[in-house]
Amino acid sequence: MADLAAVPERHATFVETKTLHALAAPIETHGTLAWRRPDQLEKITAPPHPERLLLRGERLSLTLGEQPTREIDLTTAPPIAGIVTAIRATLAGDLAALEREYSVGLEGDRAHWRLTLVPSDPAVARFLRVARIEGSGPMPDLVAFEQSNGDASVMRITPTP
Repeated sequence: MADLAAVPERHATFVETKTLHALAAPIETHGTLAWRRPDQLEKITAPPHPERLLLRGERLSLTLGEQPTREIDLTTAPPIAGIVTAIRATLAGDLAALEREYSVGLEGDRAHWRLTLVPSDPAVARFLRVARIEGSGPMPDLVAFEQSNGDASVMRITPTP
């Protein structure tokens, strides 16, 4: 966690595969990620499924294609806040924040590690069954979520200079 906490800013590309019960085949998207201390995260998904997600503090802005931007106050959306905490607290190396909201399992060593996060808040657990974040040194390279309904997403992350 100290290695993660020491990085003030990260930039990466991603490929995300979502498996949804409502669809016959998985959806694959790609784009860029940016993390800036203390709490800013941006995810830009390229066409054909353009999306921009910007997290600053407790505000989440979501823009889907050409639609108007939707603002979400995380204090009023526990399931979304729970997912945000899993990602943001991991990037910040904030084990105490993870332990407040999850049962935390850690495997591996600095060269290759895996966090397994099981929500302790029932409101989050109704939506998210488990989160898995893997990485090497101070860089996560995989973020996977399994929802309570069986839908899942796996994001593979490649750092950029």
